[in-house]
Amino acid sequence: MLARIFVAVAVAIIAATVALYLTLIRSQGGPPPDDVLTVPFVAGYLSLMAVFLIVSLVVPQGARPALRSGAGCGLLVLGVLSAFSIGVPVLMAGAFSLATAGIAIAARPGARSVVSSIAAGVVAVVVLLGGFQYTWSHIVCPPTGESGGTTASVLGQGTTYECHNGVLTIPTIP
Repeated sequence: MLARIFVAVAVAIIAATVALYLTLIRSQGGPPPDDVLTVPFVAGYLSLMAVFLIVSLVVPQGARPALRSGAGCGLLVLGVLSAFSIGVPVLMAGAFSLATAGIAIAARPGARSVVSSIAAGVVAVVVLLGGFQYTWSHIVCPPTGESGGTTASVLGQGTTYECHNGVLTIPTIP
């Protein structure tokens, strides 16, 4: 019963966070950012973690630890990475998710539960970081005007770019 309440709280936090995040991004106005895929990726990733938590309520007991642990680990890492914007509620949802994973492991102790939970957590974090690497690297220049900067990167140094009237240029370093 406690696990169901924690899952419901985590899902409610995620839903509210996604709604608030999208509202804040839309209310900022101005031209869209050059990395146009980051906001949809974050909103989609959060929604996917909520789906994992909801599904964990209806799957067999043996699958619950992995689904809940995957969601919890992904949410905790996303919460740390987004600490200055939506991080606090995401961290809270991650904590509730990991608590439910612990409850699920305690209900069905054994190596399989622990190993599947660890594996799911690793996969969730790899998907998150890989998604960020892709979205940060996918630059779309506005059709008019000039912009530029350096992309963020999970794997080392970002890419410096310039946009001139819709044309993307990546300067080469001699």
